[in-house]
Amino acid sequence: MAEQETPIAPPADGDEPIEVPKRDQKPKEPPVTFREFDHMKDFEDLVKTIVNLLNDEEQDRLREMEDWIIKNEGTWVLAEGFISFIAKVLTDKSMPSEGRIALMKLLAFGAGMDDCVLILHMDRKDHVLMNYAQQIDRLPIREQEVVALFFNNLFEHNSSAEWCLYISEWGTGNMGLSNIRVTTKVAVCALLGDTPALVEYGSALMHNLGTREVFDDVCSELAMAILQFFQGKPTEEQVFRCLKAMKKFCTIAHRDVPQLVKMIGPEPSKFAGMSARCDEFIDILTAQLARVPMF
Repeated sequence: MAEQETPIAPPADGDEPIEVPKRDQKPKEPPVTFREFDHMKDFEDLVKTIVNLLNDEEQDRLREMEDWIIKNEGTWVLAEGFISFIAKVLTDKSMPSEGRIALMKLLAFGAGMDDCVLILHMDRKDHVLMNYAQQIDRLPIREQEVVALFFNNLFEHNSSAEWCLYISEWGTGNMGLSNIRVTTKVAVCALLGDTPALVEYGSALMHNLGTREVFDDVCSELAMAILQFFQGKPTEEQVFRCLKAMKKFCTIAHRDVPQLVKMIGPEPSKFAGMSARCDEFIDILTAQLARVPMF
């Protein structure tokens, strides 16, 4: 993977200090993110849904979250136990799905803040958020949607975007996972999802991954999903996002991905004439495909 654009704390379990993210961590290439929230209502929904299921200490985490999300006081107000609180909401079977939805929407809102990466670093030992996202294909549809929303908004800042791309494995046995594997799964499941919202978030996440440097095997997996998606009738915006991403994946995996396009199809020319900006990427992809032999 190409060098990271901003220094970030390692994902390992060691005692290395966490770097405070620098200001102005906006990516050079604008990501597709979603900022239409009613975060005050989402917080009210979270409180009324779960407050009676929390002990006194966990209720303190709710009050800290109010200071962070509603009063905009920064992530420094969150105690070390905040990840344990998130784990309880996301994994405790006594918690209703509505609580998980409200929490993930608030985290997606908070991802727009430039210090949100500090929360992610709190989770570098237990991987609560990534373990939850890894189950995306087994979650209720509305939970799938907010997971995909959250991952898109993590690309708002370089530091949190790079967190999505960590390659260090965690887990046990043959079930070793990494952040990039989970992010890839979220992108694929969302793009091929069953609701318009999932598809919207999935195409956006493909675009956002296409603004970054990822390994060849990741490019191939993402490209396979895009080709399957292209078998349908996506909107112009979704086609544009995915064509742009496909161009990047063809550039990185300059042999494997073009061969996949040739073998599986459809050819990018399927969308010729949809718009001038799509045609621009179709021309580039067509030229890339022409330079690669089938075998």
